[in-house]
This record gives sequence, C-alpha cells and structure tokens, in this order.
Amino acid sequence: MKRTKLIIALALLLAAQTAAEADSRIAKLCGSDHVNEAASRDDARPNPGGFYVTSLREQVSEGDPRIILSTSDDFYLCTRPAATPDMDTTKALLLMKERVVKYLFVPVIRRDTREPS
Repeated sequence: MKRTKLIIALALLLAAQTAAEADSRIAKLCGSDHVNEAASRDDARPNPGGFYVTSLREQVSEGDPRIILSTSDDFYLCTRPAATPDMDTTKALLLMKERVVKYLFVPVIRRDTREPS
C-alpha cells in the first residue's frame, strides 16, 4: 500500500515537472503572456508530409524546426506577422494583416497518428 502511494506520488511529481517544462518553453519561445492561437481543437492536423494549420492555410513540413514536440494533449500555435522588414513596401503592405506559423507545439502522442503515405 505504501509502495503504491509512493509510485503514484512520484508519477504525479514527474507529470507536473513535464507540464511546467512545456509551459516554460512556450513562454520562452512565444512570449510570457502568449495564448494558444489555434482557431479550434482541430486547427492543426497531422498529414503524411507534416502538419497542416487550417486557419492559416499553411503546411508545416516534417523536419521543420518550427515543430516542437510537446507532452501536452493538444496542439499549441504561435504565429508572427507574415510581413518582414526586408520586403519591399508593396509586398509588406499586402501581407500586413497576414500571420504565419512561428512555432507549432505538437503532442508526442498525436505525432505518430498520421495516415501512412
């Protein structure tokens, strides 16, 4: 009985530490006051080539450094403006209201559920 309680306590402690690590990476990479920008629970979808973010109409290919494996149960999306300082004025104005994926935190469990190619 005591051994079982000890094992459960250790498992909860490790789970809490893992969740804290995931939160700290999100805060570090996306900003401390950032909220998940995924439009819905199914906004990011696994596919044979990587992941498709429906709300942004953007494919994030397998191996892309913006994909970060997470112990969370859901996808977590950070974006940045599509317009960059090195663009010409016309293109920057056209993309002024557009957003692109900055980081996509992918649940490890969901990562292996993609359809075979």
